[in-house]
Amino acid sequence: MQGGWHSARVRRRLGYAVCGGALAALAAVLRLWWQDAATAGVLVSAIGAFVSVAALVADMLRGDADPAPRSADEDRRRAADALAEAVREQWAAEARLRRLQDPAPLDVAWAPADRWLADHPENIRRLRPLPAPRGQRIEDVTGSFAALPGRRLVVLGGPGSGKSVLAMRFVLGRLAARRPGGPVPVIFPLAGWDPRRTGLRDWLAERLAAEHRPLAAATDLRHTLARGLLDAGLVLPVLDGFDELPRPVYGEAVRRINAELDDDLPLLLTSRAKAWAKAVTEGDVLTGAEVVELRPLGLAQAGAHLERTARPLRTAEGGTETVWTPVLRELTARPHCPAARALTTPLMVALARAVYGDTSRDPSELLDPDRFATAEAVEEHLLGAFVPAAFGDAGPPATDAAVRRLTLLARELERRGTGRLAWWELESMLPRAVSVLAPGLLALALLSLVVLPVTVVRAADELAGAADLTSVLATLVGQTAGFAFGEAFLLPSGDAPANRRTLARRTLITAGVSALLWAGFAYADDLRFGFRFGAVTDGWVPDLLGGCLFSLLFTLFFGTAGLSRHPVPLSLPWSGGAARVVARVCGAVLSLGGLGLACAVAAGRSGNPWTGLVGITCAGAGAALLTSGGRRAGQDLAHPARSGRVARRFATGAVRGTAAALLIGVTACTVAGLTATGVTLLKSGSTGGLSGRTIAGWSFAQRSGLRTATTTRVLRGTLLLPGGGAQPIAYPEGVQPPDCALPLLADRRCVPFTARSTVFESRDGAVVVRLAVGGAGAPTTAYAANLRSVLPTAARGWLTAGPPAGVLRRCLPPLMAGGVLVGIVGGCVCGVYRALSVPSDVMRAAGPGSSLRTDRAASFTRGGLVALLVAAVCVPVVALPGDWGGLVHIGTQLWLPLGSAALALSAWGRFAVARAWLAATGRMPWRLMTFLEDTHRRGVLRQSGAGFEFRHQRLQSHLAGRVTAPVVTASATEGPSRPRASQDRSV
Repeated sequence: MQGGWHSARVRRRLGYAVCGGALAALAAVLRLWWQDAATAGVLVSAIGAFVSVAALVADMLRGDADPAPRSADEDRRRAADALAEAVREQWAAEARLRRLQDPAPLDVAWAPADRWLADHPENIRRLRPLPAPRGQRIEDVTGSFAALPGRRLVVLGGPGSGKSVLAMRFVLGRLAARRPGGPVPVIFPLAGWDPRRTGLRDWLAERLAAEHRPLAAATDLRHTLARGLLDAGLVLPVLDGFDELPRPVYGEAVRRINAELDDDLPLLLTSRAKAWAKAVTEGDVLTGAEVVELRPLGLAQAGAHLERTARPLRTAEGGTETVWTPVLRELTARPHCPAARALTTPLMVALARAVYGDTSRDPSELLDPDRFATAEAVEEHLLGAFVPAAFGDAGPPATDAAVRRLTLLARELERRGTGRLAWWELESMLPRAVSVLAPGLLALALLSLVVLPVTVVRAADELAGAADLTSVLATLVGQTAGFAFGEAFLLPSGDAPANRRTLARRTLITAGVSALLWAGFAYADDLRFGFRFGAVTDGWVPDLLGGCLFSLLFTLFFGTAGLSRHPVPLSLPWSGGAARVVARVCGAVLSLGGLGLACAVAAGRSGNPWTGLVGITCAGAGAALLTSGGRRAGQDLAHPARSGRVARRFATGAVRGTAAALLIGVTACTVAGLTATGVTLLKSGSTGGLSGRTIAGWSFAQRSGLRTATTTRVLRGTLLLPGGGAQPIAYPEGVQPPDCALPLLADRRCVPFTARSTVFESRDGAVVVRLAVGGAGAPTTAYAANLRSVLPTAARGWLTAGPPAGVLRRCLPPLMAGGVLVGIVGGCVCGVYRALSVPSDVMRAAGPGSSLRTDRAASFTRGGLVALLVAAVCVPVVALPGDWGGLVHIGTQLWLPLGSAALALSAWGRFAVARAWLAATGRMPWRLMTFLEDTHRRGVLRQSGAGFEFRHQRLQSHLAGRVTAPVVTASATEGPSRPRASQDRSV
C-alpha cells in the first residue's frame, strides 16, 4: 500500500478541500457580479447541492476495494455470528436488570414429566443410553439438553414457575458454549403464531426478519437470509409460551411442528402442563423430545432467598434479622396458609422481594386471614402492589400516573394479542380517524414550520396562491383527506414487493379517484375558458378537490417507492468510515450553503421568499446528513451496503419508479382530463345569441366568426409577466398571482394594471382579453380565464361556444403534461428511498431510544434529499419559456411538500403523531420514551431489542383487568384427569 499523495484518503480529502474552495470562490464571484442576489444565492446552493450529491454518489460508486466474493455458506455463518452477538447482548442485559445474580438465582428443580406426555424412549435416545430420571436444578438445563441425543426438550410448568427465566438462562448458556458458525438459540414467543394459516418455518423466518432487520435481505427470488439460516440449521428455536396459543389449535400446532422440523434440528419448548396435555391428547407428542416439569419451590427455599435479599435489621437483643424473619417463622408453623402456598413460584417470590424490599411496607400483612383468604388473593395483591413499589421513590402522584399509563399499555397489548410494545407500533392506540388523518396534518404542520418563518404575509400569499382564507382552508382540508385516502389505498400493507397486479391496482385506483375529483372540479368550476395550474377558481370546492388530488399523488409516490402503510424503522446505508466522512462533508456543505441563504433573507439582502425556503431546506437536509454520518447514527446497521450498491440502487429505483409513476400519472391525468372535458360539455348547455345586445355595461358583437365583449368601465387587477415575450396572465383585483418572483427567472414579475377599456375576443371558443392600459398604445393581450368573473353569466357560455374538440384542446394538454411531471418526480422519490433505505437492526439496537434516533435522522435525511432532488428536477420545468399551462406553479409546489410528506409517512412521523395524541389526551406523558425507559429501569418492563415487554404475562394480564390463572402449587393438578388413549407411533 502506498502512502503520502498516493493514499486514496488523502486524495479524497484534497478533493473535498478543492470543491469547498471552488464553491467559496464561486459564491464571491456571483455575489459581486450578479445583480440579483436571490438568483446568485440559489445558484450557489444548487451547485453546492449538486457537488455534494455527486461526491456522495461518486464515493459510493468507487468506495474502497470490494471484499472478495463470499460463498452463501460464509454469508450465513457471518449472519449467524452477528445474530448470536445481538441475542447475547439482549438477554445478558435483561438478566442484569432482573437481578438474577443478585445475590444468586433461585434454584428451581425439575424432573421428568409423565411418560405419556413424551415420545417413546427409543425415539428419544436413538439407540443411545438415556439418563436416568432424577431431580435437577434449572441451571443444569443446558447440560441436560446437550446430553439428549435428539436435543429436543419440552419444559412444563405453571404460571410464574420460571419457564421464561429458564429459556433465557438456556439461551445464555448455549451462547457461552457456542463456537463461531454454530447454531444460535433464539427465543420466539409463540403468542403470535397461527398454525392454521402459517407454517412454523415461515413464521420463524418472518419473526427473525422482523426482529433482526438485516436478516430480511433477500438471498434469492423466494427466500430471505432469515429463512436461509433456518434451513441451514443455524438457528436453535426456543419456543416460549406454547400455552399462549389459542386453545383450539393446540393439536394442530404440535402436528405442524413435527411436520416442519428436520430430523436433526434441536428445539426447546416451554408450556403449561395442562395446555401440553391437551395438545398431546388432540394432536401428538413432539417427536424425539424429552418432557420435564419444573417443581414448585419449597417454603424453606423461598424463605432463604427472601432472607438473603432483604436488608438486615438490628434486633433488641443485638442480633440481626429481616422484615421476613417473623413472617417466615409463622409460615413455617402454618405451611398450608394462603401466603405459604402462594410463595411457591419464582414469580411470586420475586414480586414479594420487590414489594417488601424496603422498610416502608411490612410483609406481615400477608398473614391477615381476612384480607388474604386464598393463595389467589395473595398473588393478586403482589401483582397489584408491584408497580407502586417499583415507583415508590417517585411520589404518590407519579406512582398513580405510572399505574394508569401502564394499565392502558397492558390493555392495548391484550387487545392486540401480543406481549411486545414497539415505539413504531404505538399508532395502534390511536382512534381510527386520527391514525388515518394524522399523517396529512403532520405533513402540513411540518411544511408550515418551514414556510412561516421565511416571511409573513407576502411569502404566505405567494406560496399559497390564494388570497381568501376560505380557499386556503379548503385546500388544507382537501390535502388532509387526500393523504388519508392515499394512505389507506395506495400504500402497501406490508413489505411485499410490488408486482404487475399491484401496479394495475394503483393505476385503476388513481385513475378512478382522479376522474371523480375532476368531475367534481369541472362541475364546481368553469373550465370552458380552459385549464391552467395556479388559475383562479370559482369558490372553495375546486380548491378542496385540487388539494385532495395533490396529496393523493404524494402518497402514490411513496407507495411506488415501497413505503409501507405501517412503516418500520429504517436506517441509512453508510458502510465504513469513508462513507460516513463523505456524508458528513456533504452535510456540512449543504448546511453552510443553506444557512448562508437563510441569513441573506433575514438580513434583508434578498426579499424573495423562495431563497429563504431553499436555504432552510438545504440547511435541514445538511444537518440531518451530518448527523447520520456519525458513528452513533449508524450503529444499528449490522450488515451495511457494499461500495457502489447505493448508487446502483438509486439508479434502479429511479428507472423503475419513473416507469411506474409515468404509467399511473399519464393514465390518471388523461382520464381526468377527458372526464373534466365531458362534464364541462354536459353542463354547458345551449347559449342564446348576444350579438348586438348590451348587458350590465358590456356590449356584445359578432363578425366573421369573431365574438367580442367590450366594456369601458375601469377594470383593475394584476398582470403576471412570465418573461421571454410570453403572453401575460391577468388576475382580477384582490387576487395575488402565485410565484410572482422566482430565482433564475429575472424577467418574471407581477405588475398592477388599470384598464380604461376591456375587450374579450373569442374564435371557436378560444378566448383572450385585451386590456387598454397605460397610454394610447396597443392594448395588452392576456390570458382571459382568470377574469371571467367580471363577465355576465350568459356571456361566458356565449364567448366559449365552439366545437367540443376546442374544450378538449384547452383542458387536456396541461393535465397530460402534469402527468409526465408526476412520473419524473415519482422516479426521484423512488430512487432516493431505494438507495437510502435499509432495515434498521432493531435487535442489535442499544435500546428503543437508539432505534428511534436512527430512524429520525434517516427520515430527515431522506426527506431533505427528496425535496432538493425534486426541486432540481423541477428547475427545467420552471425555466420553460412562457410558463405554458402553468407548469411553473406545479413545479414550485411539489418539492417542499414532498419533503414534509416523507417525514410524516415515516415510522418516526407516525410515532410523533401517536405521542402527541396520547399526551394531549392525558393518556401518556409528553416524554413517552423517557417514561418507558424509566419503567424498564425499574424492572416493570423488559427490553426486547428496540421494543418493550411486561416483565411477565401475568403482570400484563393483571394490569389489563383480565382474570389470571392462579399459580398451581402441585403438579398433580396440572395434568389431565386421566391419560389419553394409547396412540400408534411410527418409529
